[in-house]
Amino acid sequence: MAEAPQDSNPIPEWRITGDWFDLCNCAVGCPCLFGSDPTLGYCEALLAWIIRDGHFGKVRLGGDLGVVFVDHFKGSVLEKNREFGFLFDERADPAQREALKTIFSGAAGGCFAAWRDLTLTVTGIAFVPMTISVDKDTWKIEVPGIAAGEGGPFRKYMVPEGETCRIYNAPRPEVTPGFATVGQSRFFEADAFGRRFQWRERSAKHIAFDLRGPGAFSWRQPVAERE
Repeated sequence: MAEAPQDSNPIPEWRITGDWFDLCNCAVGCPCLFGSDPTLGYCEALLAWIIRDGHFGKVRLGGDLGVVFVDHFKGSVLEKNREFGFLFDERADPAQREALKTIFSGAAGGCFAAWRDLTLTVTGIAFVPMTISVDKDTWKIEVPGIAAGEGGPFRKYMVPEGETCRIYNAPRPEVTPGFATVGQSRFFEADAFGRRFQWRERSAKHIAFDLRGPGAFSWRQPVAERE
């Protein structure tokens, strides 16, 4: 029996860890955390990943490399409706740039393969200067001339002093299940890939991520037990 042809460019094993947060136009406590429709029926948002450590095969990833999505969709977060553009950290070298594009496009499997299933249009890709930061009080994005925003944990009303409001295992295809910190944006804005928006005092969320591939993953199925 003839052997099956081998893929000349197999996807290597990869893993990235760090912090993810978004700033979106939903009311605080974003319905998308529960797979419901956005507050206004549509989403305009900035999504940010800070890669603290990781690799794509032999290519090292880390050093707080940033990725920002300029996102738009109508209807449920769990439907095929996304239109978004990629902004990648210009500090990435050529090998890292190729790795980042392969991972975040969903071509390398992992949870971004589920994200790819929900995409209608990629409106653009650019490598640009950016600064993304996360601390206990502030989540911040700065992409000069393109996008900016700031938010932090929602601590009003009955949230105990010094604590945060967290939701466990929200169905989010951008990151693996874990604790989502409910937040509030102070402001965010974007003018990129033909889309322009500006919002104040809306929703925000933070989730620490530990993502890997190329094994298949879908938000429709349980995440495989971690090592």
